[in-house]
Amino acid sequence: MIIVGAGLGGLALAHGLREQGIDVAVHERDAHPGARPQGYRIQLDEPGLTGLRRCLPAPLFELCLSTAGAPPARVSVRNRRLEVLADKAAAGSSGATDGVGPYAFNRPTLRQIMLLGLGEQVHYGARLVAYRHDADGRVTARFADGRTATADLLVGADGVNSAVRRLRLPDARVEDAGLRLVYGKIPLDGITRAALPSWVFESIFTVVTGGPGQPHLGLGPVEFGRRPDRSGRAQTPPVDLSPVGDYLACMVGAPVDHPAMPAFDELRALTPAALRDLALRVMGEGWHEDVHRLLAHWDTDSLFPLRISTAVPGPAWEPGPVTLIGDAVHAMSPVLAMGANTAIRDAGELARALAGAAAAGESPVRAVGRYEERMREYAFRIVADSRQTGQQRVGQR
Repeated sequence: MIIVGAGLGGLALAHGLREQGIDVAVHERDAHPGARPQGYRIQLDEPGLTGLRRCLPAPLFELCLSTAGAPPARVSVRNRRLEVLADKAAAGSSGATDGVGPYAFNRPTLRQIMLLGLGEQVHYGARLVAYRHDADGRVTARFADGRTATADLLVGADGVNSAVRRLRLPDARVEDAGLRLVYGKIPLDGITRAALPSWVFESIFTVVTGGPGQPHLGLGPVEFGRRPDRSGRAQTPPVDLSPVGDYLACMVGAPVDHPAMPAFDELRALTPAALRDLALRVMGEGWHEDVHRLLAHWDTDSLFPLRISTAVPGPAWEPGPVTLIGDAVHAMSPVLAMGANTAIRDAGELARALAGAAAAGESPVRAVGRYEERMREYAFRIVADSRQTGQQRVGQR
């Protein structure tokens, strides 16, 4: 099995296939795991946690949980005066994972754990440029450096700019959602945490919105029960995880047509200090003093820009030996915190379908067809819900 993309969905799928005794190789275009910033906090709710548990060996799943934070399982929306507009239970607090979750994970730590045990099965610097269908029904992938790989199935887990999607579904559309983010974090040492307003710790995620078409602030605490490096050392045998302190993920977002927002190429070229200045200009005046107090603690060096995209549902396609998971097929805006959840759910669903097909002596393409039919039903419903919520809260297109 070939997986293109070593993000969370691709790595989860690799483990899920290995657990079923299926040979797998992961091909990642980046030169190494830390080649580019991939964010900080992610929230895993019921579907993501269930997919993770399906795919990972039990010790790795437990290590993931031990390195996560568990803030109050509520999502809050406030206006610029901090009046509560909505406050509800987070999506994953219904108990489908034996009463566990939702959790706030440090994304780089989660990825470090998910790389454990895969070793030489992950190949870096492998940018897919083409694939071909072979006469025996298999598929051969070709990479920019001349390497090739052949397998019964190729899975595109290569994100919103997926090369596999462009080849497999050339008419599939991914739209600019019309939102730009400056994303960073506030380190939570004892002094800083005490200086921050208590309401930011009362929910797993809080949106402070100026209304549709206006800037917004997103906040999510990541406070570890035990620091990841210490959790790793407590394993038998010990696992080497990078040290990470508690922090508050903090992002400023605005519509693309905000007068202070430059074109994305210009935004991407800005230094962290310039990104900070831009975000403060975008927010402007008229916000509660707590908002300005929070932004004063932003770690400037942590800042980077994001462009938000969303998939456009299209007609169903015939299954074959090439399929897609995660943002490669159903990119969605982050307002419902369901992107990573759905990618990892995809991994669990596809691994289970392939295991069932192998046990029944069926071809992988039969399993792909069942997975794709189910995935289209649940994933594009979430894409639509994310779009609608984004339009209502933060002016998404």
